[in-house]
Amino acid sequence: MTGDGEGPDFAAWRGAREDARFSDWLAARAEPYWSRAVEHRFTRELAADALPDAVYRRYLIQDYAFVDVLVRIVAYAIAKAPDMPPKSRLAAFLASVTSEENDYFLRSFEALGVEAEVWRNAPLGPTASAFREVMLGAAEDGGYEEVLAVFLPAEWCYLSWAKAVAGRAPERFYLKEWIELHDNPDFEAFVAWLRDEMDRRGPGLPTERQERLAGLFRSMMALEVAFFDEAYEG
Repeated sequence: MTGDGEGPDFAAWRGAREDARFSDWLAARAEPYWSRAVEHRFTRELAADALPDAVYRRYLIQDYAFVDVLVRIVAYAIAKAPDMPPKSRLAAFLASVTSEENDYFLRSFEALGVEAEVWRNAPLGPTASAFREVMLGAAEDGGYEEVLAVFLPAEWCYLSWAKAVAGRAPERFYLKEWIELHDNPDFEAFVAWLRDEMDRRGPGLPTERQERLAGLFRSMMALEVAFFDEAYEG
């Protein structure tokens, strides 16, 4: 998946807008996938407490299987960050993923009747495998900005759909807490920081590299849509 999409380059896009942000340009270049992910049936049914357990079980098993890839991406970001302040911020996020969020997964698997052997040994499905290829490829071959280009969309998308259903409280705790994990001040501040990092570094890059970042961002959003879709394919 190349992720290449048609649209104006950043210079042309910025010229028609006041206070244009590089991250907003990336999201615009990721359409229609950005909107499809944020407004996906999965997120609407989750918020309405209408999501079948079988669908959420498949989703959560794959999401947990993917956590190892996410941890590796954050580690790459820490290694490639230009100085200590971003390294420290990313390390704090990594600590939360491996503690608080991990606890959520374990409690949810127990409630959903997923045996430990299943969630410990689940192989990555087609979409999660494609995520791994795109993300690790960007992290291994690119610089700090390429890592941001695959990390930012994953986190920003989840903040966006969770804020869109803010105030909804499904009775099943594992649905309610999944919203709360992605709609809270700490997570919102982290995503805002990721956007600021991209907004500071992206505009000064050569056009060719900006286009590469846009392609990575778009690929990630296409895969987010596919990941939600795949949960329904039981």
